[in-house]
Parts: sequence; structure tokens; C-alpha cells
Amino acid sequence: MEILKKYYSLYSTRGHKCDGCNLGEDCYSDGYRCIRSGLFFHTECATSNQDVCNAYHPQHMLKIKVVSNFEDVHGECKICRDCAESTPELSYSCHPKHPLKRLTRVPSYTNGKCCLCKSKLHILFYHCSICNFSVDVECAKNPPPLTLDHPKAHEHQLTLLPQRIFCNFMVHRNCIDIPHIIKISRHVHRISYNDCLETGDWKCEVCMKEINWTCGAYSCSKCPDFAIHVRCATRFGIWDGIELESILEDTTNSKAYEVIEEGVIKHFIHKNHTLKLKEGSDANGKSRRCTICAYPIFSTLFYDCMVCDYFIIHQKCADLPKKKIDSFYKMSMTLVSNSCELNLCDACQNYFEGFMYISDNGIINLDVRCGSISEPFVHEGHPHHSLYINYSTKDKLCNACGDKACMVFSCEECKFVLDVKCSILPKLVEHKNDKDHFLTLCYGEKTREQYWCEVCEEDLNPEKWFYSCDQCGVTLHIKCTFGDFIWINPGGEAESIYMVIPNNYTSRPDITNKN
Repeated sequence: MEILKKYYSLYSTRGHKCDGCNLGEDCYSDGYRCIRSGLFFHTECATSNQDVCNAYHPQHMLKIKVVSNFEDVHGECKICRDCAESTPELSYSCHPKHPLKRLTRVPSYTNGKCCLCKSKLHILFYHCSICNFSVDVECAKNPPPLTLDHPKAHEHQLTLLPQRIFCNFMVHRNCIDIPHIIKISRHVHRISYNDCLETGDWKCEVCMKEINWTCGAYSCSKCPDFAIHVRCATRFGIWDGIELESILEDTTNSKAYEVIEEGVIKHFIHKNHTLKLKEGSDANGKSRRCTICAYPIFSTLFYDCMVCDYFIIHQKCADLPKKKIDSFYKMSMTLVSNSCELNLCDACQNYFEGFMYISDNGIINLDVRCGSISEPFVHEGHPHHSLYINYSTKDKLCNACGDKACMVFSCEECKFVLDVKCSILPKLVEHKNDKDHFLTLCYGEKTREQYWCEVCEEDLNPEKWFYSCDQCGVTLHIKCTFGDFIWINPGGEAESIYMVIPNNYTSRPDITNKN
């Protein structure tokens, strides 16, 4: 009683549940209540000895500890020396699948009870995080016998089966044939099915929603933080439907170049000469264009042929693989030289020259910009969330240009939509209307200020994407900046067959076949 009075202002009364022993909800009992906190203690609990011997811990005397209503009972708890020196890991007969680890705090995802005796877990217990299986110290030290002969209960021998074993594994009928190893469009490695992830906060890389780690999911052995819901990984447009468990992984080197020495490579399309890595400032003028993507080389790193003058490529273009699975059509594609022909990209619907990816069956052509896209797709125009390819039977409106499209990139969280042609717009461009500076791609502005295009001299909607010069204040529509043929090089190899007029004036571009 005296130790309670140090913390509580007690008066004699009757009450229900005791805050000392947690018993007595069904009837009133004699005891003491605290005026300030309202806590109630049975008379037996209030007058109990400070030192007691308990059958569940016979090796040591237990001391009663009284805490105030606002004190954390676990905050400064101590465990006795023998308990502290108990084994940190335990192989337990009632849970042979995994070893149990010693814990001193109850995880929030458990029900806080011993799975055998159903008693409340206290400061020391053993736990399996994979199966969410816990046992208190007493059950850990004295496991029940695995078999028992008890004629009064049953004529046959009884075998111990913890209740949770009956629901330790359940599966829907349509989940029985879940593939174990698959390749999806949204990850560069193969992923494998696991019936249980490691303890933690997991988020699905497809739907961005929480994954219950105790349930099955797909994960990557090479990327420890990558996981996907089973239904998200196997849905149409993400998985190609092929089970890879019995198929050896293709380890063929798809790199497009061989490293000769530091900063010097040999590219598979330009085999006879070596290429040297240079700074963008060494491009000797703004007119030099990358042989692979046909876009000018500005300030970025590039490789230049050490023998001839015509083969020059961006460093990023040199890193493009020879073989890959494309993100749009999920087909095996090969990087090839485009020679002098103009082709139509099946993803962005732009005519282009330069290298391209072509499907193994020869049906699909992609320019190297669309062919190099992978998911998740990260764009500066929507930096907060990743974008994913979205297929729809109904047209969606692009947030960048307002055009309709059925194959777009979208954000699951904020419904942002970006069509393919806008996703590959260059960040910097040259234009005759501003000879001294580069124009920068602007991702829309919230303003009441009136904008107009320097080329067509019509109004420009500042909430849509446009090109501008921060120094001169020049603003241009995207269409007026490039015209209809953004990825064609005026004066390039294609002019041996076609006539290409650059869109440097207010007139529309012209492209005609010379033949």
C-alpha cells in the first residue's frame, strides 16, 4: 500500500477492473481508487508483497514496479541477468521452419500474445518475423510435448498442431498457377515470387500502394527494395505471359561498344575506327549532330571518331544496348543503322533519321529516343512521381500539349498524362529567332501574363509546354519551334533522297521526294 501512495492519491471504494492485475471486469470488488488519475486497484493487489515468487519464473524473486499514469512501463524496464544472458536465437520444436529470435519489444504488427498459451507478451519473448509466430519465455523453455497419450480425451495418440498451422498457408484457386520467375516491362531484371517478404514497409512499384509483407509478392534478388503485388506484376501490358523458371537467363553481352582504354571505345557500327570521349565544348561549332540520334551535340559529353570526321555520337547514345525488350510493344528489338532512309516511329509517330530499333519480326520501328525508354519513366516535367506507359481504348489529353492520344505516360497518383511525342522533347534547342542563346523547354506556368509565339505571332497558352529564352524573353510554341519533322537533319544524308527545309521562318516546313 505504501508504495502505491508514493504515486497515487487513494481512497477506499468499490470498482470493476483492477489496473494492477487487469482482472475483475464482471463484478464490483473492494479496493482503492486514485482521485487524480481514476485508476482502481483491488485490495489484494494494493496490499500485496513487493517481492514475490512466481511459478513462471521460479529461478528469481520478482519485484513489483509501480509507475505513474503517464510513465512508459517499458521505457526503463530491466531484465534480470539470467534472462539477459538467454540465447539470442532459438530452434524451437513447435516452430521448426525458422529459428526464433529473442526480442524485448512487441512489434506493432503482432497481436501481442504468445501463440501457444495466448498469454500477453511482456519484456522478453521469442519471435519469428517471417511467420509472425511468438512464444513467451515459459513456453520457450518448456515446450509442450509433440505427442500425447490421453485416453480420457481421445483413444488415439494426439499430435501437437498449433492452431495457426491450419491457416499458415492459404491460396485462391486462381492463384495456384502463379509463375515463379517472370520478366516484366517495368524492371530490368527478372523477378521471383516469394510467399513472404522481409519485415518492413513495402510499396508496390506498379500501383504504388502498400504491400502486406506477410503475403506473397514478387521481388528482385538484385534490387533489395523492389517489390510488386502479384496481380500488378502479372497484369496485361506489364508481363508478357512467359514463365521463366525453366528457361536459362540470357547472359549475352548487349553492350554496343568495347572499351579499348579509358575514354576510348570501339562501337559495333563503326568497327574500323576508335572513338574518343570529349567535352561538349570541343564539338567545334553548334552544327555537329549525333550520328545515332541525329540531334545536335551541345554541352554534353560525346564520342568522336579519331580517324574520320563524320562519326560522332553522344555518350548516352553510345550506351544504348544492341538488343533489348522495348517498353511499348514488349518485343525483342535490335539497334541498327538507318542509312539514308526516313522512317516513321511507331511510338511517337514522328519521321526520323539516324539509328533505330527494329523488332525481330521487322514489323515495329522505333527511333532511338523511344527505343531507349524504360519504366519507371522519370521526367523533369513531373519530378515528384514516376510515369508508366498507359494503354487505353479512349483518347487521353496530354498535359503538355493538350493533344489526344491512346498510348501515353501517366502518373497513378495525380492523374498526370504525357503523350509519347512530348516525353522525348529536347530540353535545349537552337533557333533562328534567338541566335545568341539556347531556348529552354518550359513545363507550363501559372500566370495571368499574356504570352505569344515569335514564329506564328499568335497567342501562346503558358499553362502548356513551350520553349523560351530566359535572357531575351522569346517564347515559341513547340510545333513552331520544330515544325512537323523534329528529328530530321536539314542538310544531312536524307537530302540525297528528300528535300528538307528547316523551320527557321514563319512558313511551314516542306519535305518532298527528289525522285
